Amino acid sequence: MEMNLTADQQALVKQLETFTAKHIAPLDHQIDQTGEFSQAAYELLIQQKVPRLGIAKPYGAGLSAQTRTVVLSTIARGSASLAVMLEGLWKAADQIDHYGTPAQKKRYLSAANDHLMGFAITEPSGGSLRGVKSMAVKTDTGWTLNGEKAFVTNGGQATAYVVLARDDRGEFVTFIVNTTMPGVSVTAKQTTLGLRGTSVAGLHFKDVQLTAADMLGRPGQGLAIARRNQAIARIFMGAISAGVMEHALDCVKMYAAKREVVDGTLNTIPAVQTKVAKMTIQKRAGELLALDAASQVDQHVDFEAAATMAKLYGGQQGFDVTNQAIQIVGGLAYTHEFPLEQLLRDMRAMDLAEGSTEWIMQDLGALELGVADHQNAVDNRPVPMAKRVETSDLHRIVKELHLTEDVPVNVGNVRTAKRIIALGRGALEPTVVLQAQQLAKWIGAAIAVTRPLTTLEQFSVEQQIGLGGATVTPEVILTIGISGADQFVIGMVGAKHIIAVNQDETAPIFKVAQHAYVGTSGDFLAGMLSALN
Repeated sequence: MEMNLTADQQALVKQLETFTAKHIAPLDHQIDQTGEFSQAAYELLIQQKVPRLGIAKPYGAGLSAQTRTVVLSTIARGSASLAVMLEGLWKAADQIDHYGTPAQKKRYLSAANDHLMGFAITEPSGGSLRGVKSMAVKTDTGWTLNGEKAFVTNGGQATAYVVLARDDRGEFVTFIVNTTMPGVSVTAKQTTLGLRGTSVAGLHFKDVQLTAADMLGRPGQGLAIARRNQAIARIFMGAISAGVMEHALDCVKMYAAKREVVDGTLNTIPAVQTKVAKMTIQKRAGELLALDAASQVDQHVDFEAAATMAKLYGGQQGFDVTNQAIQIVGGLAYTHEFPLEQLLRDMRAMDLAEGSTEWIMQDLGALELGVADHQNAVDNRPVPMAKRVETSDLHRIVKELHLTEDVPVNVGNVRTAKRIIALGRGALEPTVVLQAQQLAKWIGAAIAVTRPLTTLEQFSVEQQIGLGGATVTPEVILTIGISGADQFVIGMVGAKHIIAVNQDETAPIFKVAQHAYVGTSGDFLAGMLSALN
């Protein structure tokens, strides 16, 4: 990742390249053969102060996400196993820095310079958030945690884990669980195909007593923490994949320069040159995707889609690059004497870690199409509402918001309108659309839609709000049939007053609404028109 880096980043890369080539790379083959976590290799990282590079100030170096990505890619050129071990530490540390209390940061981030941490989501029943069954039941003094976790990176070696569970109300919660707590035990240490130097194991929690000091974030914030953790991890995995691709290319270049063939060396063969050209493009594209996603983290914008692309591309193309490297080198690469067979096994994990390709490809596609539905990962309890209203209350809402007064002559477009009626998939019926248009005419509102409705003849992309659409700041917005996933809500947070209408009382839109109407779009619109009459 030498290109497009600052002078400081280039200096750090050069220092780490020298260290990795001299101390880490020579150990990588031995680590793979033993299949064990190497305390000696980890001690070398600590001596070089590598772990602190991913820890926030004042406890660590406080590097940007982009620089952390560069560091992981550089370490991965010498050992993917050690890079993934750091990824497990740094993603947990990132969540503690982002959501933790000052006391939690002081306790765990300072220790992270020489003690590993991990983030535990996956359970024996599956890796998705819907598979989380670990329970934290409220007690007089805090919570009692029971459950199982599987495939935890740094499992068995970490001294603390961020653990995702559900409380007795069904909400997602996260706790920082110290391994010294009674009832915490390590189970099912895994022997893996690749990344054999990364410790992967399960965790068992039996009546673990936790207090408010152990909770990370707020009650019910566990899902947001888990999703940020996953997105950060996907960026790091993309960077590690790029580092492995770089390693594979280094192997090919070294071998091709020395391998004698009929008319010279292997690197003079056109077919080999063509393959290496494609591999170089794949490697560079993987680097850029990881760097782009990391820069979005640093810019404090929504980076989930970019992180997913970095992970998807890195995992798929990285496997192809290492496979093509084996094809170029030939039979020698199929032996334990040459690094490429190990790199192929290491890369295979990248298609599975932090979500399988099939699962997150579908998730990314739904996100891009504006139909992503994350509610199935959320508890089924009603979300908090500022004020729940019934049909009989609508006449009062009309008066409170002065909807019959100061009706604008020129409504304008959705970007400038003072009043907006926003329609989602729950408002697709023709009669509902007609009612919404009538209401908009009476109160002087612009009609906005989410992306799925832009395919209908009567709407255009200029009316789209939410992901890929306009950001709006009206005085009043009525959202009808919109669930309110994060990527939609972020485009309307500037609205002064939100009235949300949805049949599902667990719809996330109700969290940001001043008035919540739980019922059908048709009933609400009929009630509003009646109230205006």
